[in-house]
This record gives sequence, C-alpha cells and structure tokens, in this order.
Amino acid sequence: MSDKIRQKDKNNISVYIQGGEKKVMTKFNKKMINVLATATLVAGVAAPIAALTAPTAIHAASSYQSLSTPSISSSAQSNATLGRAKVSISQASIAAGASFTVTLPKGFEFSGANNGVGRVTTATDSTYGLGVYLDAQDNDDPENIPSTGYNDANAVEVTKLTSNSAKVTLNFSNSKDSADLYLNFGKVNVTGPSNGPVKVSIDAASASGLTSGEVTIANVVSSGQISLSAADTVSSEDNFTATLKVKEETAGSLGNNNIKLKLPSGFKWDSAPKAAATILFGSDIKPENVKYSTDGDTLTLSLDKVSGEQTSFQLPVGFYVDDETSAKEGDVTVSISGNATTDVSSLVVGSYGQIGGGVTVATPSTILAGHDEQKIGDIVIKETVAKSFVKGRTVTLRLPEGARWQSTFESNNPGSNFAGSMENTNGMGGAEVSYTDSDKRTLKLTFSNPNSTTDAGTLKLKNVEVATQPGFSGDLNVEVAGSQGLSGTVKVATVKQAVTLAAASKPTLTIGLGDQQVGDITITEAAKEAFVKKDGSREVILELPTGVRFASTPEVKVTAGDVKVKSVSTDTYGESNKGRLSFYIDSESATPSTITISAPKLTVDRTVAQGDIVAKLKGSAVSYTAYKGATDNTQNWKDNNTAAAEVAIATVGTPAPGATSTKAVFTLGSTSYTVDGQTKTAEVAPYAENGRTYLPVRYAAEALGVSPQNILFDKATSTVTLIKGSTVAQIKLNTNLLTVNGSVIRMDVKAVTNKNRTVLPISWVGRALDASINYDATAKTVTVENNK
Repeated sequence: MSDKIRQKDKNNISVYIQGGEKKVMTKFNKKMINVLATATLVAGVAAPIAALTAPTAIHAASSYQSLSTPSISSSAQSNATLGRAKVSISQASIAAGASFTVTLPKGFEFSGANNGVGRVTTATDSTYGLGVYLDAQDNDDPENIPSTGYNDANAVEVTKLTSNSAKVTLNFSNSKDSADLYLNFGKVNVTGPSNGPVKVSIDAASASGLTSGEVTIANVVSSGQISLSAADTVSSEDNFTATLKVKEETAGSLGNNNIKLKLPSGFKWDSAPKAAATILFGSDIKPENVKYSTDGDTLTLSLDKVSGEQTSFQLPVGFYVDDETSAKEGDVTVSISGNATTDVSSLVVGSYGQIGGGVTVATPSTILAGHDEQKIGDIVIKETVAKSFVKGRTVTLRLPEGARWQSTFESNNPGSNFAGSMENTNGMGGAEVSYTDSDKRTLKLTFSNPNSTTDAGTLKLKNVEVATQPGFSGDLNVEVAGSQGLSGTVKVATVKQAVTLAAASKPTLTIGLGDQQVGDITITEAAKEAFVKKDGSREVILELPTGVRFASTPEVKVTAGDVKVKSVSTDTYGESNKGRLSFYIDSESATPSTITISAPKLTVDRTVAQGDIVAKLKGSAVSYTAYKGATDNTQNWKDNNTAAAEVAIATVGTPAPGATSTKAVFTLGSTSYTVDGQTKTAEVAPYAENGRTYLPVRYAAEALGVSPQNILFDKATSTVTLIKGSTVAQIKLNTNLLTVNGSVIRMDVKAVTNKNRTVLPISWVGRALDASINYDATAKTVTVENNK
C-alpha cells in the first residue's frame, strides 16, 4: 500500500455511541462536572471573508489578496475605514499605460482629500477613500529604468471616475521584476449597505496584461451584533468554570444592553466571577467596566459604558450542582436572552455526570465492492470527561466479514501498519495500532498517552482505507468495543456494486438443444475505473451454470463510455460442462462505461434442471479483492465470494423427463435383486462398509426411479449425473461431494469403484432424489422405494 496520505475533510456527524465508565456524585460528595465549550448557532453572523473571485485566465498575470476585512455596522456612516488589498503583478506582464478600474459596491462612496483618491507613500496610508501605494521591486533601479521607463513621479496615476469608481494607470513596464500595488480604502462614506461581505470589483482590458476579479475589503454585520462563546474550560471536584468570550462585531454593540445566561434546572451560578475580565482588544473598555451579577440560575453580563471602538473581553465564570434530583445527566446547556443581539440562543457549558467516551463518524462515504483502497468516513473517538482515557485503555473497531482494513488486506501480518492518518486534540494521541482475530478484521487502538489537559480530548482516524469482497452491498458498519467500555456499531460507509449485470430479456429455453438465443447482456460500471487494470488484474469472466455453454463466441463491444476491451474468448479451459465467456480490460475508463454482449446463443444439456439460468460476473477486473488479497485474511472471499454480480438470462421451462415409480429390494452379498417384484441380476453385489450400503450406479439409479437415458457418466471428470424430474444430482468419484441442483453437500463417505464398476452410497443419493431407504439387519436387505 502506498504511504500517501489522502485528505478528505468530513463535518456532518451522523452517528454517536455513548458508553464507558460513569460517575454520579451527590451534592455532599462533590458531583463531577466536566465543563465543555460548545455553542449552538441559530442566527449566524457572516465571518469576515478574506476571499477573492479567481480570474478566469488560465495563467493570471495579476492576482488579488485581501489584507484586512474589518466588520462595520449596517447603519450610515462617514469616513469609515475599510480594509486593504494587494495586487500582485507578474514580471513582464504589463507595458506602460496598462490600467484597471476599481469600483465600490452600491452604498459606498470615496471621501477624503483629492476627490477621495490618490497615490500614497506607505502601504497602510489611509488618507484617501482609495489610496494606492506602489512597490516597484527592481523596476525602479537606475540600471533598469532605460528598459522599464520607470519615472516615480508619474509611475502610478489614480483618477476618480465617479463617486464610487477610480482608474489606476501604470506608466512603466515591469520587464525586470514583478510589482505590487496596495489599495487602501481609508475613508469611505457608507449609506446603509446590505449585510455580508463588501466586495470591490477590479476590471481590466484583456490585452492589458492585468486580470479582472473581486476582492473583499469589509464585512457588514447587523448593528449591535455580539458574538458569544465559551473557551478555556476547567473542571475539578469543587469548582467548575467556563471562560465566556464576548466580542462586539461593531463598536458600541453591547452598549447599555445586557446578556443573560440561564442554567437548566438543578444548577446555579457562582455569586462572583472566578477572576477579573481580560480585555482582548479595544482601548476604551477596562476590566472594571465589565459587570457581572447572578440570580440563582441566571447570570447577567453588561458594560457600564458604551465602547468607542470594537471591543472583546473574556470572563471566567463558575457554576455548581444545587439539586442533584433535578440535574439531568448530559450536556449542560444555558439559554441566552437579554436585550443585546447575540449570535447564539443557547450555549453548552458542560457535561454532567458522565465519565467515558464515544465514537462518532463523519458523513459515511460511498465505496465500491470488490475494490481495495476505499476511503471510509472519518472516525472520531472522544472523551466525555478529560483524562478518562487512561494509559493502556483500548478501543476496538471490528469490520464485518465482507470487509478488511487495507493493511490486513495486503498482508497476513500487518503489524502496526495503518492505511490512513491520525489527528488528536488536547493531547489524546499516541494510540498504538494492532490487529486481532484470525482474519485480522479487528483494529485495536491502545492509548499510550493519556490526555494531559483539562479539556476532553479526541482522536480522529482520517482517510482510513478498507477493502470489500465482491458482491458486498449496503451499509458498512463497524462494531465498537474494548476495555474503555465503549460498545455499539457505527456506520462508516455505504458499499455499492462496482459493476452491475443486466439481461435485456429472459426467454424460456429447452433442454437438450443448442443455438438457443437469449437477449443482450450488459455490464455497467457504477463509477469510473470500476473495471480494474492493475497488478495484472484485467480479466472479466461471464460464467454460466453447469450444463449450459455458449454455442458460439458472441460480439462484445463498448456501448457507452471509454473503457477498452480485447481478447474475447469462450474457451472453457477443460471445463467443457460449464459455459465461460472472457475478455480483458485494455484501458480503464475515465467515465463510467457499459459493455454489451450481443445476442449470445446457448446450448442447454439435458442435465440442466428446471428454473432460471443464472450468469455470474467474475474475474480479477471486477472481483479484484477475491484474487489479490492476503491469502489467510481473505481466503473465504477466494473460496465463496468471487462473483461481482449475477443475473438470470433465461429459464428452463421443461423439466427433465424420465422419473418412474419403483420399489426395489437388494440383499447384501447377492447379485440378485427385485424391482417392483421382478427379479433381476446385477454385475456387482451390494455391500456394506463403515455403516454405509453401496450399490452399482446403474442399478442404484434404476432403484431410485431414474430412467436409463438420464444416467450419465463423464469419464473426463469422473462425475456421475442422475436426472429425476426437475432434480439433478451429481457425484464425483473418490470425493465426498454431492451436488444437487447446483448446491454442494458434503457426504460422510466417498463414492468409489468396485470391480471396475462405479458404486454409490445409496442412502445419500436416496436423500437427494427423494427415495425412502430401509435396512433390515436380520435379513440383510435394503429396500429402496421411490417417492415420486
């Protein structure tokens, strides 16, 4: 397996398994509370966006970057300071006279000196509504001026076109080096814009060497909006704190307003904060301006003055269990109210009464059956309370029989190899990987480094790869267990067939005839490259049941997509009693493809039982994992699960003829026997061995009601076939294998030869062909009575 790390972020949690050790303390023995920091968002404030709509040119001569995107209120204001942007111009991309226009969106106008636009002398100068600063790089070196035409006096010209647009002209060639322009939007009049990002459009002629695009220079938020969250949480037996973080999105948002946080029943706030407030930014609000008051389960936060600039502060607060009879286990969620506008209506500040952990999975992925290196959804293992995953604790993840971890698919002894990557938070890392069980389906994680912080930790298994057997479909669920106490199952992927097999029709065929045509058969990929061509795996095989063969080699062609095939053949390689069509994948598909087997013709032997003729799709190109996996770990796939798909392509509507009603009596050691009262003579006398009675095949068949024409012997394969009505029984000499209508039964004795005559264990064959077998120990007779 490649050591490449394959990245794919997942965000939506779909499954949660809760388990592990639990502790519930009374008020008097200091009930444990773990304080978390999780917010439930209800009214989102658009975060500042430093984004750019990329130019459509394949090789952009210039690019744009937001350097700052301040938040502003949606109210009208004069001389607002917006953000800054950088224009990077590739070397030798422009000639003197190149220009572009800068246009503010509706509701914004340039203000300040010089009509609101002009060239500035520093990259942060905010003199104008649009101030342009040039960093000419090496184009202004004296030795380069002859070729660049650089003259600092007029190298950049900024001209106001309208109240919200300006033209920037570059009067030099940047043939010696790249150049950078800084666009500073220092003084802009705002007349009630809409909420969201403020995007400036930059337009340039296609022949100018510059590219057009957009750049965000500010973000408009509702007046009075406040962001509220919890951070730096700490838990102990006595004191439980959550550090609340308050941020005004615009100056004065909190003002004379307040924020109220109400705990659920059974909990109360401490009467005072754990420490004084810390001012994160904003110069006119001091710690003493932050006011804290409580009324049992309700905490009120406010400021005693209106801020003159955007302000943020944090305050460590505490709460406790007041009534253990009403305090509910699980998340402790406070409801948010007050007359300030906040971005959340509730806030999770802790988890009560639970020490243990859980397993979550991001949105399960969709993977292909019969393929390896298939990525499943990211698996997150999480503590409920910090430090509960002590050293030596284990979590096991067991796949179902139809799946293997990629490392165990590739190797019988994978050791600690792991196809994926790990991420951890709060020090919960260092998990050792091993694989258990005889087929290594169980991934075992042993935690060697306990969480070293006061916050609950997580371990994320990312980009984990698995292999699935051909024909597997549906949910791929992982069973969770281990000494940590977690249990349950979690869905990590949905498995779909890599290829599907379909028949255009299902005609009724007659036994004993050849050249019987059936409808087109199509093989369709579920995704590109579903047909595999790697590690020598290229063959596709359409296998027919025993007794059905292809009368000729049909046409095989690609009717959709771009996969390529070659070497079509119906060679059975010695298995003349079973039809086989094969071809090879010469080139994998870039788009899902369809292969059509056109109007194949079949020959149906008299041995074929009544019912459907089912074709099976096999071969390493469609059942890769059945041929290429580690032998011990995937042996069952090779033995029993090699078909990627199957479909009924015809039916046999006429049962095989020849069943008669009979009653036969045999005497051990005697060649004389009777059938329906008539005495007959056999060439070999029946005998008993190891508790089983053996009869010569011809006489055994007659006794079982099989007509002579339905007694067949294939010398090449040493196989006896007996046909009775719709039942076909086959016994292979010197083996204990009995096949009835395609199903294999293992007898406790073998079919053998005696005096060059085939002899069969009559009791087993009698069961297969519905005959009653009775043995009289005194008379040493065997009575065989056909039941139909």
